[in-house]
Amino acid sequence: MTAIKRLPRWSKIVIGLIALFGLLFHVGGGFVFADMIRDDALIPQPPTPDYGVYVVTVDADTITITSEKERQDTTHPGLAGLAWNGGYGRLGEILSSDGLTVTRSFQLVSGTMPDTCSVPLAECDPVDIEGYTYQTGPKDVGLASAEVSYQSSLGTMGAWQVDSGDGSVWAIHAHGWRAARRETVRSLPTYHEAGITSLVIDYRNDPAAPDDPSGFYRFGRTEWEDIEGAVRFALDNGAEEIILVGYSTGAAAHMAFLEQSALADRVTAVVFDSPNIDMGETVRVAAADRTIPGTSLPIPGSLTFSAMLIADLRWDIGWDEINYADRAAEIIGVPTLVFHGLADEIVPVDVSRRLQAQAPDLVLLIETPEAGHVKSWNIDPDNYKATLGEFLAGATS
Repeated sequence: MTAIKRLPRWSKIVIGLIALFGLLFHVGGGFVFADMIRDDALIPQPPTPDYGVYVVTVDADTITITSEKERQDTTHPGLAGLAWNGGYGRLGEILSSDGLTVTRSFQLVSGTMPDTCSVPLAECDPVDIEGYTYQTGPKDVGLASAEVSYQSSLGTMGAWQVDSGDGSVWAIHAHGWRAARRETVRSLPTYHEAGITSLVIDYRNDPAAPDDPSGFYRFGRTEWEDIEGAVRFALDNGAEEIILVGYSTGAAAHMAFLEQSALADRVTAVVFDSPNIDMGETVRVAAADRTIPGTSLPIPGSLTFSAMLIADLRWDIGWDEINYADRAAEIIGVPTLVFHGLADEIVPVDVSRRLQAQAPDLVLLIETPEAGHVKSWNIDPDNYKATLGEFLAGATS
């Protein structure tokens, strides 16, 4: 019988040191990355412009913009809004591009033309490209609205009410994470033409709304109570059928409502756009694009796992609880339309594919080539409107 050779003492020491280093790396690094998760994802912040684009030339019909690094938004096909200090415009067709410098069709919507940049970019005033496309609210698409308020468990919340039809069918629109009500304006005309009254809501942690007691975004765990308040407001004002419309993380609040609320049975249809219904996956995708601070090394998956575990222990995030995609078979019970762009860099389309796989007889998934996060409408407004309109006609007949 062959004797088992023992490892030399120095080998044991090396292995022990490697194990200790690995432990320290994942614990220490996990705490650092957990703080990043807190700062980047959990702490409420108002909608913030994503500056970093500069105007090279502009006239009545075209604009040339540039940036210091390649960005998805400068070359994203379709329509987009352009905001700057003193005005707002709309970007259209891409006329030419070399990666950093892009020329597009342009329409001035309000204010004065943006300043052009003829000196080093750092000395110029930047502009912000946004997917919302419309500057203020429903009036931008020719719709009258009233500012109303509804009651949630936290107190009074504001909303736009856009009346249509006989008032028996209402759509409750919930915007996404760190977004604004304006995110919904693009699709409001389609609901209006379908005879559906829209209630576009603020909810907890919005700038004009009460803060969640935790001090954090809860990704549906508490926000569903605000959805319930909005649904109750609609029912008290004549609604007989409710359609839930969720953009990005607004979809998570709706999913939690469907899972938790006694009023869930009043919902007859659901529409999601780029639904962020598995925040853990969103964090993992964001981490994969980052590097370890102070290095050019990518963050390993094991460190992301460690950081998410530590963040959960410190702040009770509940990663499994806010993974609604994998519980959709128990949550989704009505016809559901989902738009998701194949170029979404924030919430991967796989999240919506998992949602559909859970309820294939109820979920219609429309995958939009080239579209980024909540930008399926921007790519092809006419097709988006036609698909949505057909779905709403079937859901309310």
